[in-house]
Amino acid sequence: MQVKSDERAEVTGENFNVFSILDRERKEVTTHSAIIAELLNPHGSHSQRTLFLKLFLKQLEPAIDVSNGHSEFKVRTEEFVFHPEKKEKGFLDIVIESVDAYIVIENKIDTKDTEGQLEKYCKHIKKIKKDTKVLLYLTPEGEGPTAKKLILCGKGPVYKLKDFPFPLMCLSYKDFIDEWLDACIKEVARIPQIGETLHQYQMTVRKLTGKLTGKLPPEVEEILDEKKDLKEGVITDLQYEFFKELKEQLADKNPKFQLYNDLGQDKEILDDAELKKSICHRHPSLGLTFSIPNSLPDPSYDKHEVAFRVFYERAQVHSYFTYGFVFRRKDTLQREKIKEHRGLEQYTRLRYQNEEEKDDGWISWTYFRYEPGDFIPESKETLTRKLISEINLALSKAGVMT
Repeated sequence: MQVKSDERAEVTGENFNVFSILDRERKEVTTHSAIIAELLNPHGSHSQRTLFLKLFLKQLEPAIDVSNGHSEFKVRTEEFVFHPEKKEKGFLDIVIESVDAYIVIENKIDTKDTEGQLEKYCKHIKKIKKDTKVLLYLTPEGEGPTAKKLILCGKGPVYKLKDFPFPLMCLSYKDFIDEWLDACIKEVARIPQIGETLHQYQMTVRKLTGKLTGKLPPEVEEILDEKKDLKEGVITDLQYEFFKELKEQLADKNPKFQLYNDLGQDKEILDDAELKKSICHRHPSLGLTFSIPNSLPDPSYDKHEVAFRVFYERAQVHSYFTYGFVFRRKDTLQREKIKEHRGLEQYTRLRYQNEEEKDDGWISWTYFRYEPGDFIPESKETLTRKLISEINLALSKAGVMT
């Protein structure tokens, strides 16, 4: 079940990470605080407004209620703090502020809080006149601060503080940030530039916290080696998760698409149960077909339409996802030979199958190759996002998705 790292990297490109190349993986302020703050900022360069911020705040619930005033939040980094009486000064890593809330993130990667540091920040937060105030203590594993004298009670991740009427909440890169990035990536799956950047940053976070192992846990590998049937079952389940996500990203989020399966003959898929039933390891190939209504404006094509097809073929050495546009009859849903390409120019921008004497209805197509072992849990996410990004780009070029 294990896959050699160089073979995995050839298919997934997972070793190519801009944060690793620039040696920014453990830079607390200039990498992690900067990226997190930019994502949380409603006016950030991502242009997604409050999307990432809402997902972040949602994960704080129910421990912390910051449900009001999303649109009015402002995000700042390195906010200067100074107490004239004791001549204490410092910098708050990230501040998230609205009319009703004041949230401070203290970010720690390879360092711990210094003597009096958090107490100094708490004194500053205490003076802020907001209904909701909280200090978030972010570390790779979610461990608590060294300033134990601040803690009044609580076993974590939320602590009550002595002398301060607001909580301290411990967050981890390993779980909290990773899960938040997962949610963000799913929401921007149709925007390859943002999605791929977020994915690279998530891989950096997983490497930082030891989650990026590239292999299944040893106990699972041992079971799979002993029971081949179970191994097949695991692969089947992961294939189902892949096609389910593909279905959610294309058909469920785009009303232009109607969804059908692809097992020799087209059959409408009504729900996820039908999809899972179709994905069985006994079949060497399977796929999904997305009907594109009104895809042929020419009246002479009144009985035909264009569909987008994603076809999976499992081989011993390599496996393939072939995807592209097909010409087919509306009534039977079967591919038909194309006598003319009138009005189909927009669908021919993928690699063209230039064998007209063997024309089987494909207008244009390309393929995505991967190793059979790439359906292990860690790389399934990489595989899914990479392929869906390619598919979204192909559909955008054809004007199907904008």
